[in-house]
Amino acid sequence: MRCVKQIKTKSGSNEKRRSVLAIVGDTQVGLWVVRSLARNGITVHAIVNNPEGQSAHSRFSASAWLLDSRPGDPDFPDEILKLVHKLAVGSIMPVSEGYHNALIPLREQLDEKNVHLFSPSREAFDKATDKDFMHSLCMKLGVPVAKGMRLDELMRDGMADSLNFPLVLRTRRQNIKGDKAPWKAAYAKNPEVLGKLYGQVRGFPENVIVQEYHPGVEDHVQILMHQGELVMAGDYLGEHHMPLAGGVTVQRVSSCHQELVNDAVKLLKAIDYEGIAGVQFHYDPNTERYIFLEINPRFSGGLPTVIMAGFEASFRLWQSHFEPEKMKGDNYRVGVRTRILGGDANWLLAMIRGEELPPEQVHMGKLKALATFFWNSGPWTRDDSFLWTDPIPFFVDLRHMVKKLGSQGFDIIGN
Repeated sequence: MRCVKQIKTKSGSNEKRRSVLAIVGDTQVGLWVVRSLARNGITVHAIVNNPEGQSAHSRFSASAWLLDSRPGDPDFPDEILKLVHKLAVGSIMPVSEGYHNALIPLREQLDEKNVHLFSPSREAFDKATDKDFMHSLCMKLGVPVAKGMRLDELMRDGMADSLNFPLVLRTRRQNIKGDKAPWKAAYAKNPEVLGKLYGQVRGFPENVIVQEYHPGVEDHVQILMHQGELVMAGDYLGEHHMPLAGGVTVQRVSSCHQELVNDAVKLLKAIDYEGIAGVQFHYDPNTERYIFLEINPRFSGGLPTVIMAGFEASFRLWQSHFEPEKMKGDNYRVGVRTRILGGDANWLLAMIRGEELPPEQVHMGKLKALATFFWNSGPWTRDDSFLWTDPIPFFVDLRHMVKKLGSQGFDIIGN
């Protein structure tokens, strides 16, 4: 391990329980985990992926570290345990699913050191990340979900006509060893396209789920569960995505759809989920119809929007273990719009190039796309990184934005 940033902590701030090792990577999501914790009096030691990670340059991180190992490496457990001992932290808070998956087996050893791991149980994690299981659970609980099945089942003789086109294909389980689809989402408008997509995943069709496509936009609900009950929720609508055909939200606006929140809580209760989770739906603003898509057992990619709208998600998560009696619901504001500048610039380029869109969606004209991008450069749209009291991470990201221009994908979680 290597320290890339170290500052002196204030007197009295080294209390173990108020010191967190946050595995945040280099992106805006991790940066806001750090900011939310530190602004509420928590000392945050950040693990980043490289010295240019945004959290390494934030005034809110007490130190920043690079690991020599990655999740899944044999040396990873020992390196984490050594850093926990060195920093004398009282808890670990991961951001990405990969780190949750690698740290859950260490829970018993961490408990022996009185270090709390902010990850769900193994059983809840595995259920939440199994799209096939969650699809069946939705049907059992009456939560709207698209008709679907595993790709290997669909392609068997006589079953290819059991679903109506267009279809959307996604990796069934991301956190298992083995092959995964080369796309976050892919669309089959007819049997010929389905056959081509099947050819790309022919060796592991059992790990791909296929569902009928429903129109609408992505609605993400960030949920905090404690002792089987909802603490707080904040949701947002994805306005721009990268890639266009199904990627991460690079511009979003906070919203409030109580039916979606209620169904998200229903699903999390059913799998005995504790902690933070992002529950994703497809929502049609014209009809108010929606379907469940997936559960992400972590902070949502739109965490900057959620926190700027008023839900201090990472601090409330910390409180749920150390100060549950002090937890309260924050005032969540609707209509707060934020974006990743580099990601939204790529959205603009993709729109101009006419890259693939989800079915039934239409490309903006070039002038309208340009006007939309520059309109959202006004003060009514906040940047995911920039903060007047912590400006350096934005300029670090801006320096590297040129390298990201033209990228076909955009990872904001750091998996």
